[in-house]
Amino acid sequence: MAEESPLSATGNLTEAQYEAMAHPQAPDGLIGHPSDAPPVSVSGGQIIIRASLTGLLRGFPWASGLTPIVYTPSLSGPARVDLVVLRLFRDDGYRVGTAVRTGTAATAPAPFVGTGPTDWYEIPLAEVRVAGGVLTLLTTRAWYLGDDGQILCKSTSRPPHAPGRQIRETDTGRSYQSSGTVWTVMQDDGGTSSLPLAGGWVNAVNHLYRVNGIAFLQLSARRTGGNIAVSTPQATVGTLPAGFRPRADIETIGISSSSGAHIVVRIKAAGPVTLDFVVTGLNTGQYIQLAAAAWPVA
Repeated sequence: MAEESPLSATGNLTEAQYEAMAHPQAPDGLIGHPSDAPPVSVSGGQIIIRASLTGLLRGFPWASGLTPIVYTPSLSGPARVDLVVLRLFRDDGYRVGTAVRTGTAATAPAPFVGTGPTDWYEIPLAEVRVAGGVLTLLTTRAWYLGDDGQILCKSTSRPPHAPGRQIRETDTGRSYQSSGTVWTVMQDDGGTSSLPLAGGWVNAVNHLYRVNGIAFLQLSARRTGGNIAVSTPQATVGTLPAGFRPRADIETIGISSSSGAHIVVRIKAAGPVTLDFVVTGLNTGQYIQLAAAAWPVA
């Protein structure tokens, strides 16, 4: 087979050729920032797509215009979740426009991601719920393109996976890269924090950090509650906040310089940090020192 150029004999590109050339260089999304006013709202039983939105879809530009776009869905029938989308109509001159996909169950339909040349390609903007004759906005799913083409989103509005795709979550401050199936943290600094302690403990040294998807904990604490016997299973010293918890339960060690106890420390995926005392227990007023620990954040 001979080599081909996308240019036709007249030097013009067809829409399909343009899409094939432009899309790899132009990510899909609305243009702006996740802190912008939501692109979709509901009022009086109508779905309203706000004016002055712009976006890119498969390399084709789109603008919502100077007046809002209004849809009036049916509010009858069983409860359902509808999907508001931005769609490339390959079957209608490759125009880009909005549409509402009617759901049939408790979850919204999946966006169409046809490959052409006469089908549709969609990205989600929002989900709306119809129940009991009432229309409500369920969630905003739109993501955005920044000044340099970077994908900006919230943790609840990530784009679909694609190998090597990079995103920045503005609500968490994290940057991720997709393997095609899993998002991996690339950049993150959670600042300086501390482990929220359970009752009966006060901290002497309490440092909790999160940097680039790795959490770090250094803890020394004094027992102010009752004595803990050597046989007491898994006394809880504190609970990690969301965003600092490990992917799976991990174990480390600690000691008590006051009582001579050896401590098995369990840092659990659900958040609790528990202590098992070996050799001897811990009395009121005595201290524990946990080995500094680090782990990948879930």
